[in-house]
Amino acid sequence: MFRQCRALGLEYLSVFGMPLAEYAEMAARIGCTFISLNYGGAANRLDERDARTLRESVSLRHELAAAVAAQDLRIELVEGFAITPELSVEKYASDLDAVAKLGARSICAVSLDKELARTNDQFAALAAMGQSRGLAVTTEVGAGVIRNFDVACRAWEQVAHQNFSLLIDTMHFFRRGANVEDLAAIPTETIGHVQLCDVPMPSQMQDYLEEALFERRAPGDGDLPLSDFLARVPTGVPIGLEIPVRSARDAGLTAESVLRSSLLAVEAMLQV
Repeated sequence: MFRQCRALGLEYLSVFGMPLAEYAEMAARIGCTFISLNYGGAANRLDERDARTLRESVSLRHELAAAVAAQDLRIELVEGFAITPELSVEKYASDLDAVAKLGARSICAVSLDKELARTNDQFAALAAMGQSRGLAVTTEVGAGVIRNFDVACRAWEQVAHQNFSLLIDTMHFFRRGANVEDLAAIPTETIGHVQLCDVPMPSQMQDYLEEALFERRAPGDGDLPLSDFLARVPTGVPIGLEIPVRSARDAGLTAESVLRSSLLAVEAMLQV
């Protein structure tokens, strides 16, 4: 009953480049309804058993589609779409066709273009391209030039496209100064996807990127007000666990054990 009202799944950063069919099987075993992926491959790959990427390999896309169907999962989000000053998003047309064929529901685009007006134009163009293919388009708060929640909300307002929304990663959201009350001040349709983890506040690591890619914490093991945050996330927004913990892996724990217990912790928070 509980999972019928909240879509809970896994983000690919959590599994350090695990082969995609194995990733789908694990997600199903622990009770997830979806997986998210990176079209260009894992940003924190430690598992080198299959380094093919979805962007390069048609055979991998076929294998993934079969695995997802066999496990009765869905592909919720596909990351790996960068906007740069030199790039028109029209270049992603064939990639979007392939992602739509996989049955994905949305993509995430990150802009590295410091000219925000041009960035917003590219977001709007990508939103229109995605809409024609049945793909929602998001951008991540705290990634690229969308440095914090205020900048992200202004971008959302200026893009002004019904197929464009924000992806909130709880590490970046809180570390860059936002709080749970900020969610109450925005329209519910602003948020398209949540990537959930916990972290200490303030950070106990000097390297922000190292922490983001390799050493986040399971819900309840850090200082973020995740129960209050989740209470303000609209019911229909998918929540993906993004919890890479290399130290647990080094200690002999499997990603499956870490993510299974994390899923249970999130369910408990949502039932409060």
